[in-house]
Parts: sequence; structure tokens; C-alpha cells
Amino acid sequence: MYDLIIIGMGPGGFEATLTALRKKLNIAIVEKSKVGGNCLNRACIPTKYFWTGAHQIEKLNVLDNYGIEIQNVSINFKKAWEGKEKAISFLRKSLNMLLKTKKVPVYKGRGRIIGQNEVEVIKEDGSKEVIKGENILIATGSIPVSVGNIIPDGNFVITTEDLLERTDSLPEEIIIVGGGVAGCELGYILSAYGSKVHIVELMDRLLPMPDIPEEVSRYLLRKFKKMKINTYFKTTLESYEIKDNRVFAKLSDGTQLTADKILLSIGRKPNTDIDTIGIQKDERGFIKVNKKMQTNFKNIYACGDVVNSPMLAYIASYEAKIAVDNITGKDVEADYSVIPYVLFSGFEIATVGLNEKQAKEKGIEVVTGYYPYTYNEKAVDEHESEGFVRLVFEKESKKIIGGTIVGTGASELIHIIQMAVKEEYTAEDIHNFIYFHPSLSEIFIYATYDIVAGKLF
Repeated sequence: MYDLIIIGMGPGGFEATLTALRKKLNIAIVEKSKVGGNCLNRACIPTKYFWTGAHQIEKLNVLDNYGIEIQNVSINFKKAWEGKEKAISFLRKSLNMLLKTKKVPVYKGRGRIIGQNEVEVIKEDGSKEVIKGENILIATGSIPVSVGNIIPDGNFVITTEDLLERTDSLPEEIIIVGGGVAGCELGYILSAYGSKVHIVELMDRLLPMPDIPEEVSRYLLRKFKKMKINTYFKTTLESYEIKDNRVFAKLSDGTQLTADKILLSIGRKPNTDIDTIGIQKDERGFIKVNKKMQTNFKNIYACGDVVNSPMLAYIASYEAKIAVDNITGKDVEADYSVIPYVLFSGFEIATVGLNEKQAKEKGIEVVTGYYPYTYNEKAVDEHESEGFVRLVFEKESKKIIGGTIVGTGASELIHIIQMAVKEEYTAEDIHNFIYFHPSLSEIFIYATYDIVAGKLF
């Protein structure tokens, strides 16, 4: 009998493996597809690879400022695809090598919990094998959802997974249904590489989620307009038909579009068809867990997209560590109070803690500090001067409670704000820290000047 059976080898399963091996547990893995899960193979890593390429395409326009003259530039999405495949293959190979070196058995097939200590592995050929474990961790992730009569066919109507794992040619024109994180990331990438992009969004703005301030949505929309990305708000895809290898679509506002493909980007649902023993789930299908990541069976844990927490790879990893720590005798609980949210679209966009609207809803009076990238010397040097930082402080104490960064380096800089929020730094603490010059981090000095030293203008 194994000490721990891990079902699913995405970010949660991987982190659980690393933690369990360090704690000398005898483990087994059940994985029906490629190791690395959705994040490595069909989401986080391929999108960031393509985003880097898209951003470099934009940078071509400023190279002459550095005395670099490039002629006869061509953009080849097929080569970008091949590069993405090489990068992912390397990472996947490294993961497989670790498992092989540590002699961790990987059972290929779909895992189903049929007893409190039993997992049935249903293999591709239909055969079954039962393995036993003292503890079980469910880390089976999520799958894309469809809406109404828009049914993915893998060809004309595709999911984000279809696009990132199986579509190696660039569509000339594409309709993206959903202007959330994935829609804005992929819309930017496809447009930069040369696609004509239409984004159809039910709500009244891009990125219509509470953690993204409306000023960020407006800022990104201006960039999309410059890129000639078409956006349709308060609108749905009413109907479509396939004719002569093209998609003919009608929107709810009467607009008619033609395209090569429709990309569904409206969210994901938990992959929790996992057991026959009565593991409790909520009305949306998420597995119910306590703060120790335990289900209603004390030896069965769950992490990542299958539980009702933010659907983020790093949250899955965090929860996996919580689960394994509790399995091995520690008494620890998950804390979601200071989570950074990051996306890569026309800009890097990152937020943490409360924004102004969220603070107001909680009855917290705030003051904010703002500074544009325009006057940051490092950003100017790099021709990356689009962007801003906004820091949110509790009015009386001047303690920071949140912040938003839009612009180059936001995905790294956000951790400074995250730590400041967690440690309850004041505006003065942030302002008086010594920052290297020239650095992007200096935006925090200037974003706190008015609060700490008084207004200049």
C-alpha cells in the first residue's frame, strides 16, 4: 500500500510529488494524459511563450531607436509553434526524468476512487487496475465549458486547449467569445501575430471581474483599439453556421461576422467525476474541503481547480503543499488573504489585495497613490513607458491594503506589494525603502510621495 496516491499530475500533483518525496513518502501517480497537466501543456506555459513572441513583435517597432535596423521582417507562427513545443517538451521531459530517477510509479489512465483507500485506474484500452493508498490527493484540474448552442468541434469552434495544443496554423480571422483573462491574453497574441480578432463579451468591459479595476479595463481597451482588435460589449454570439470552410456568425446586437474559427473562452468547470464513494461536492461540482484541504473522508484530500478556490496554477501548488503537510503530521491551514492575480495581454497586468471599489464595498476609507511609467527612467530606456501603478492605503493608518500594476515587469513587481500588504507596511515604509536606480521598482517611491511628503502640484 502506498503512503499517498496522487490523481492528476498538473501543478498541484507536481508540487505534492516534490513535497512528498522530500518527506520520504512512498507515492504513486495516476495521470490519464501528459504530465504537467493543463498549465504546462495547454495554458500557462504556452500562453507565456507566445506572449513573449507577441511582445517581441511589438518591440520591432522601436529597435531603430537603438541603432538596430532590420529589413524584410517576416512573422512565422508555425515556427513559433515549433518553438513552443520544444520548450514544453523539455519541461515535460525534465518532469518525467525526475519521476524515473525517484522510481515513482506512474499509472496511465483515468483514476476513480472506489474505496476510501482504493483507486481504480481505467486504462486507454479499457482494462482496469486497482491500487491502494493510506492517503489520496485529488488534483484532476478543470475542463473548458461551452455555452448555449456553441458546441466545440475541435475545428471551427475550438476551446483554449484546442488552440494551444492542436492549432499550429494562424487563423486569418477569429471570433473570441469571452473577454476575460484567457480571451484578452489570446486575443492580444493572435492579433500581434497577424490575425484579425473580434472579442465578444457579455459584460460592459474587458476583464469584467471584481479584482480588476475598471481603469485597467479602459487602459487595455485603448491598446486593443490601437491594435485594431474589435470588441463588442453587452453582446452575445446569437447564432452561427459553417459554410465553405468559414464561420458565419450573428451577434445579439445584429452585427454579422465571418471568420475562420470561433474560440470559446468563457471559463472552466471542475473535473470532479472522480469517485463512487460519496465525496461531497457543492452545487457547482467543486469538491468540498476544509482549510486543511481534507474532504469528508479524513484521508482523502483535494487541491487546485477541483476545489472552490481561485483557479490558478500557483494556488493548486500552494494547496498541494498544505495537503501533504497535513498528511505528514503538520497542522496547517490554507490562507487566501493575499493572493496576487496576474495576466499577460496588451500589457502585463497584476493586482493584489483590495482595489478602491472593493474597499468602499467593505466600508474602508482609502487614499491612493498613483504614478505612470511615463516618467520612470528604466521604462523610458527600454521603450516600455506605457503603464502605471496604483497603491491603495487605509486612510487613517496609511497601511497598504492593495495595489495594481499595469506595464512591463508587473508580474514580478506585484510581489513587492504582496509582501507589503501581508506585513502591513505603511506608505512611509514603502516610500523610505532604498531602491536601486534606475529600476522599475522606483515607481513605488513616486506613487507614495503625495501621501508621505505632500502634493507637489
